[in-house]
Amino acid sequence: MTQTSNPVYLIDSSIYVFRSWFVIPDTITDAEGNPANAVYGFTDFVYQFLAEQQPSHIGFAFDESLKTSYRNEIYPDYKANRESAPEELKRQFQYCRAFLRALGFAEFGSDRFEADDIIGTLAWRYRALGHDIHILTGDKDLAQLIREGDTWWDYARSNRLDSRGIEKRFGVRPERIADQLAIAGDKTDNIPGIPGIGMATAAKLLKRFDSLDRLLEEVDEISTMKVRGAKRLQDLVTEHQDILPMARRLTGIVTDMALEERPLEPAEPDIEGLDTLTDQLDFSPARKQRWMELAERKHESLRPVD
Repeated sequence: MTQTSNPVYLIDSSIYVFRSWFVIPDTITDAEGNPANAVYGFTDFVYQFLAEQQPSHIGFAFDESLKTSYRNEIYPDYKANRESAPEELKRQFQYCRAFLRALGFAEFGSDRFEADDIIGTLAWRYRALGHDIHILTGDKDLAQLIREGDTWWDYARSNRLDSRGIEKRFGVRPERIADQLAIAGDKTDNIPGIPGIGMATAAKLLKRFDSLDRLLEEVDEISTMKVRGAKRLQDLVTEHQDILPMARRLTGIVTDMALEERPLEPAEPDIEGLDTLTDQLDFSPARKQRWMELAERKHESLRPVD
């Protein structure tokens, strides 16, 4: 995998907060007795990653709402199968974001766009500046953003895929993942697709027609494909083709949203603020010390050289 000397790491942060919430016991609490398990797990992940990679450019993207995304305007039942986060978890999300800000790292959220769109916009913005992009996530949707030199990285499972690895895994090039998801549907996000067609069959259709637009233009050619049940496949697409343009608007990731110009290079940490946060979270002396030492090292590295 080709890499530049300063790759950009974009973190699909909500996934790592949710994983910690479900895996780590809620007996871990802050100084006021509120659950802090998700914060502890998320900050442990951040510390491990920073220690291993020592990134020069890093950004953290968060989802803010299940119900106010522009995708809900397109399809009201988008993600209707998901429950909103409980108040105990919402409080921990705010802690996680405040923690990152105190460390001097860029974190982003939007009540209209999702973390995927934030990552997509940052990826396109920084790729244009010559950076390779590494996306930390477990979400297959984000595979559509990967290009030559980039990686899709499920950090928790030590699974990294470049553009060729994505094509091998999904059967289509990264730039066709959104088309594939539109055809097959996505139960995770409650996106309707064509009933009876899964990801593998959608990949076969895209291998033959290259894009969803061309597939819709040449539906009558599906029966000529050398696959079992080609005629029935054509009937399925013909019957349900009207849903595909809408589904494609849902599966595609925005890469040009209005996003605050906030540099992903290291910024000066708020050491006093971090000190207060670690006390509020009731960190042990050892846990607090390692974070304060990291912030101090970061502060020293940013001091101008005389």
